[in-house]
Parts: sequence; structure tokens; C-alpha cells
Amino acid sequence: MSSLKWDGYVHSIFDRTVNLQCRTNDELYTIANRQVDNAPNTLITDRGGFANQGLAVGDRVYAEHDRLYVGKALVLTLRDVRVWRSKLPSYPDDEGILRSNAAAAASFIEIHGKGGGMKRTSERANAMDQEMGRLLTERSNGLLRALSKGEASLASHYAIQLMGLGPGLTPSGDDFLVGLFAVINLADGPLQPFRPMFEQLAAASADRSNPISGMALKKAAAGQVRESIGDFMHHMIHGSKTEVIRSLSRVLDIGSTSGTDIALGLVKGLKLSLDKKWEV
Repeated sequence: MSSLKWDGYVHSIFDRTVNLQCRTNDELYTIANRQVDNAPNTLITDRGGFANQGLAVGDRVYAEHDRLYVGKALVLTLRDVRVWRSKLPSYPDDEGILRSNAAAAASFIEIHGKGGGMKRTSERANAMDQEMGRLLTERSNGLLRALSKGEASLASHYAIQLMGLGPGLTPSGDDFLVGLFAVINLADGPLQPFRPMFEQLAAASADRSNPISGMALKKAAAGQVRESIGDFMHHMIHGSKTEVIRSLSRVLDIGSTSGTDIALGLVKGLKLSLDKKWEV
């Protein structure tokens, strides 16, 4: 973002984030406050919030002389910005720690995860919510089953059917795929052969969801995820159960049900990797 050629406009404004649309590469970028963790295309600042700060959707955004100008209300210096890059661990040769941690994480999500998205809840009474929950379960299970059988075409079908499925800024189906895509991108992992297919699919299906969620899908399919997800994956493979639960709690705190939806994609993807009962 520090490039002097960067030029775009304000796409959307929230209390903790401002999303910017770049005209050069047509990607979304985010300016976030200190409560948000590092993520792809994201600039973390020490600001408290962005709502009611004089910013407006459509304001021009451009970089010049190590400064980023956001409309007429916000100027950020880029001189001392530290570059952060998403990094996922490699799949382990010895699966013992991962197998034990996967069981612990699944149990923790069952108890502490938020219902209403990928995680079903007995308290859901609304008929529309019940149907949405059924579709999310049916399509996510279909995707996992297709992957377990090495049926790439069927897996692609179910992934497309999950994109944009569910309410909210980042629909539950998208969040689940973000977690699953992170697992698929583990170097030397059993699911890695599916990566090119899903990367192409995410890039070509951006119109199936909103731009913010679509960009998260595109980045995750390429192995670029937010820092809390990378930390959780590292601890799942190399850490103690205490470290797993601590990092999982950070993931579960993302959004309303988004964190739980992402975590389920991560854990179910890892469990599928441990099974290794298919041929690609």
C-alpha cells in the first residue's frame, strides 16, 4: 500500500475498519484499529475507531510521499509501517500431536462455539434459520465427503454452493471455506493437491458473495489468512493443548459466528487430512 501508484476509494466504513477499493488491481484493502489482528491487505493503526470521523463511501484514497490520504479526514504515515506476511505451517510427519489437539479443539468448539451458523443450536426456532442451518450442514458435509473420495468435480460443486450462503457481512459458508482453504494450503498436506482447483474457483466466483467476503475467500484459497488463524494452525501442529485452546479462543472471538464457522472449517479440514482415505 505504500506504493506511490496506489489509488482507489473508500468502499465501506465500520467502527473498527475502513475498506478501500484499489483501482490498480481491483482488490480490497483494509485500514484497521489496534483491536484487529494482522491480515492480508490490512494496515493496522493505533486509532480507536473510524465511525463518525468524517469519512464517506466513495472518498478518494491515494498514496503520496510516504503518506496515505483517505478523503479529507484521514492521513496516515507509511514511513514506519512494518510488513506482515501470512505464514502457515507445514503438515507434520508425525501426526500424534495434531491428532490429539484436533480432538481437544473439536470438543472446545462444541462447548464454546457460537451457534447460528455452521454450528447448529437447539435454541433456533425460526423456520428460515432452521432451513439455512440444514443447507449449511448438507453442503459442508457434501464437500468434505467429496474430498474424502477424491471427487474433485463434486467438491467444486459443493464449494460453489457454500459461497455466499448465510447471513451477515461474511456468510457462514464463506467463513467455513476460509478455514478449510487454510488447511488445503498446508505444505506437504494430504489436501494440498486440491489447492489449484480451489484457488481458481475462489478467483472466478467472487460475484457469489459480497466483495469483502469474496476477497477473504480469494486470499485464503491462496494460503493467505489472518494472523490468529495462522497461530491456531501452528499450535494445532506443534503446540500444547493449552496453547491450542488459547489460540482457538482468539479465532472464536472473530465476528459474531464467523470465528466459530472458520474454526469448524479448520478442524474438520484437519480431521479429514488425518483420515487420508482418498486418492487425488
